[in-house]
Amino acid sequence: MNISEAKQIPIETYLNRIGVNPERRDKHKQWLWYCSPIRGEKVPSFKVDQRLNLWYDHGAGTGGSILDLVIAINDTDITGAVNILSGENIPRRIDPSSFHRSGFRAESNLKINNVRMLQNLALIGYLKSRGIMYRHCEKYVKEAYYSVNGKNYFAVAFPNDKGGFELRNKLWKGSSSPKAITTIKGNQTINLWEGFMDFLSGMAYYNVREAATTNIILNSVANLKHVISTLDEYKAINTFFDNDEAGRNANNEILKRYPENTTDYSQIIFKNYKDFNEYLIAKK
Repeated sequence: MNISEAKQIPIETYLNRIGVNPERRDKHKQWLWYCSPIRGEKVPSFKVDQRLNLWYDHGAGTGGSILDLVIAINDTDITGAVNILSGENIPRRIDPSSFHRSGFRAESNLKINNVRMLQNLALIGYLKSRGIMYRHCEKYVKEAYYSVNGKNYFAVAFPNDKGGFELRNKLWKGSSSPKAITTIKGNQTINLWEGFMDFLSGMAYYNVREAATTNIILNSVANLKHVISTLDEYKAINTFFDNDEAGRNANNEILKRYPENTTDYSQIIFKNYKDFNEYLIAKK
């Protein structure tokens, strides 16, 4: 079977074979509505157009052909998708509950099993829902497949300087050990961020694929103590910390030490918002 032949397989047929059935049918428009097979939900927002044989997940903001769907569900590439559709034993779908639901913390029993280039449509859709397009993040994030207590999950992965990862998906925020800052080297201007989602928001806001400035993402405000003594070498310091008590305290600590060459962008760009990403979503 080639790519063209694979695309002719009805999406409804494929979903039925992996145990996913429509919640309702719109016969007039030839639409089928499902609870999304690539993320968890209770109200169906995943639409299949039977006439065009295309799908669109309104909650994730992504869609495409049957090949795109097979890639998203099975965490594979286009060759793997064709092979899956060519075979008789189509794997069961990934349970959307595999999105790790727990608090914001580093997991001591979390094991990273595989890290690769970002291509999972569910994760790309999650970033898009946060106002961040693929072109703004492809250089800096990956996708990680990890396990906690024997259960498997996947998430957007942002590497730090010591080999750990900040992990995010629609339902969970956490990290793998060791916890550390992330340094992206550039010119003699440095941008300081609390978390990587705000850094990526900055990439989207300025519509760039690669940062020219040096950027340090703290990945925790507590890590500022490891950074502040290294700022002497920079000509200009730009801070993008959250508009909350912890962010203001971190910003004030830098302003006290470097009052002449520090600019607080939280009061210039997103003054009336908690953080850069909240502002980006509001203005999207």
